[in-house]
Amino acid sequence: MITRVDEQLRREAALHSLKFSCEDCAHFVADRHACANGYPTGPHHAVQLAQVSTLEFCKEFELA
Repeated sequence: MITRVDEQLRREAALHSLKFSCEDCAHFVADRHACANGYPTGPHHAVQLAQVSTLEFCKEFELA
């Protein structure tokens, strides 16, 4: 799911400690920088909300 990133989302993500990137996912294999389920990590890996205008949420994301 692709979501537009605006100042409100940035504030709320910081306020509520929103987790959405690969590094926070239970399926992320850190030593390989890869998804254990085989999904591409590019759109989700090391996302910095201050630097993007859209955010792509992974349908397989599961908080680690």
